[in-house]
Amino acid sequence: MTFARRLRIISLLSFTLLVIVAALLAWSSRELAVAERNHVVADQIQAAVFHRVTVRDEYFIFGLERARQQWFAVNEAATHLLAQGLPQADDQRARQILERSRLSLADSVQISKRLVEQMRRVPAADSAVAHHDEFASRLYSQIMLRDSALQQDAVNLQTLARDRFQRASDRMIYLTLLFVILMALGTILNSAFLTGVLHRRVAAIKRGADVIASGDLSGGIEVEGNDELSELGRVFNSVTHKIRDYTQALHDSEQRYRMQLQELANIYTHTPVGLFAVDRDLRYLRINEYLARLNGRSICEHVGRTVEEVLAPGLAAQLKDVWRPVLERGECVLNVELQGTADPSDQAPRHWLASYQPLLSEGGSVAGLMGVVLEITERKRAEEMMDGVRQHLEEEVQQRTAKLQLINEHLTQEIEIRKRVEVELLAQQQKLQDMALDLAMAEERERDRIASELHDQVGQRLILAKIKLDSLASSAPAGECEAEAVGALVQQTIQDIRSLTFQLRPPLLASAGLEAALRWLGEELAADFGLQTEFDDDGKDKTLPYEIRSTVFQAVRELMLNVVKHAGTLQCRVALFRSDGFLVIAVEDDGIGCGAEQGEAETRGGGFGLANVRQKIQHLGGTFTITKKGAGGTLATITVPLGSG
Repeated sequence: MTFARRLRIISLLSFTLLVIVAALLAWSSRELAVAERNHVVADQIQAAVFHRVTVRDEYFIFGLERARQQWFAVNEAATHLLAQGLPQADDQRARQILERSRLSLADSVQISKRLVEQMRRVPAADSAVAHHDEFASRLYSQIMLRDSALQQDAVNLQTLARDRFQRASDRMIYLTLLFVILMALGTILNSAFLTGVLHRRVAAIKRGADVIASGDLSGGIEVEGNDELSELGRVFNSVTHKIRDYTQALHDSEQRYRMQLQELANIYTHTPVGLFAVDRDLRYLRINEYLARLNGRSICEHVGRTVEEVLAPGLAAQLKDVWRPVLERGECVLNVELQGTADPSDQAPRHWLASYQPLLSEGGSVAGLMGVVLEITERKRAEEMMDGVRQHLEEEVQQRTAKLQLINEHLTQEIEIRKRVEVELLAQQQKLQDMALDLAMAEERERDRIASELHDQVGQRLILAKIKLDSLASSAPAGECEAEAVGALVQQTIQDIRSLTFQLRPPLLASAGLEAALRWLGEELAADFGLQTEFDDDGKDKTLPYEIRSTVFQAVRELMLNVVKHAGTLQCRVALFRSDGFLVIAVEDDGIGCGAEQGEAETRGGGFGLANVRQKIQHLGGTFTITKKGAGGTLATITVPLGSG
């Protein structure tokens, strides 16, 4: 499946999901708006209900006409709110509460009107005490019962609206979170899938391109699938095969062309006939040694000069007449005999047999002529010897041709021998590199053996000697034995051997790995020299065989000691990280810097040295570089391939 089709399918699925979630969000938004509207109506109804209770009590207790008017005004407002809220209620329970509230409010209004009429009929000196009438009190009690039910319904309606608003809000939040999570998850999965496919395809293309870039056109790109990158790999392989065929054909043509040029050069130089070429101005462009000798002049005296300047006037005029059809009409003049003297010092005339043909330019016009000249003076002088001379010439040509063939065969054999020698040299070089690596590994094993013997033999014997000296010192009179001083020297020797053993074979290097051993080395150098080391580790797995770890450890130790001895600073930074199957260790300082000449001096003096560091790292198949920073200081980098040890 192509990437374009994958992207279309992913886009369609994402759009479908977006439409579904958008529809759910729109529905939730509508529900939220309805719930908010119902909540507002419920709040208004509750406020109106509680307000009418207040003015009702004020009217019944004090009999104020103002309170009555407010009471009935609030009744009308509450009736209007209930009538307005009933059509908006889309919940069955809310509709039941609103309908019950409307009936309770209507009963309360009717009873309220009777209460007002009763209070107006009861004669009283003070209207404030009219409520003491028994009938009015019963009406007031009925109103209170209706109003109490109305208040409870208003509270229930408000609670119901609040719950619905809360549910709509929660639904909106959950849908929004669901939308974000689904989009993020879809984006991550799509990106991971496409990234994985692209990584595999690009990695295959890169491997094939690296092989082709190295000059090996016999390979190609591993192709899988039928997407655009796979099709690109197929096209690239097709082009590579064509380039390989064209390159081979070009190489073969070049070999043939060089051989032909060599053959022509040999023929032009060694053939026993005169060869030359002139331009339209009759200036010599080229001439071989044979014809130059016939003309009695050197090749340098011919090239660049005209025929009239080189040859005798009579012969030059004769040549002009012969060459005219060649230069003017492009005709070939074959086997024409010429007679005359090429050099004025010649006493007797000479005879030549010549053939001429035009030299054509790229446009097809005549740019000059070339000729083949053979002196036949002796033939003319002794016709009877011509056959023998001709035979001799033919034999000489055959011999020279055979000689050329032998030379060609000899050169071919020499080329094959050189190729075999080059292959053997490369094999020997590989063997030397393997031997150098074995020597480096043997050196590390010998270092390990020496450290083991120092610890297990010399160290144990010194400890035993220290114990005996302590026993001797405790048994000897005070001040009469120097066993304590000797014991102190032995103790110091034990400490030195332990330190040397730890430097030759740090226990952490075998148990905890290279990173822990380098941190221990930093602590040791800080204690011995005051060197403050800052470590930086990427935390990735960096598996190395023990011998390689030991070599790298000694190399980093040499670099850190160089900082102490040459950098003019007691601070450095050590960084370890993994990069493309290689372990990279960088040792950096901000001091005055140290050059490669210091490492060479140390190497000559027997130390590990920067040159030894470079040689040992190269034997491991890695690289070592040391550069001076522009702002001051030195950056040394060690790169070794990671293995499975």
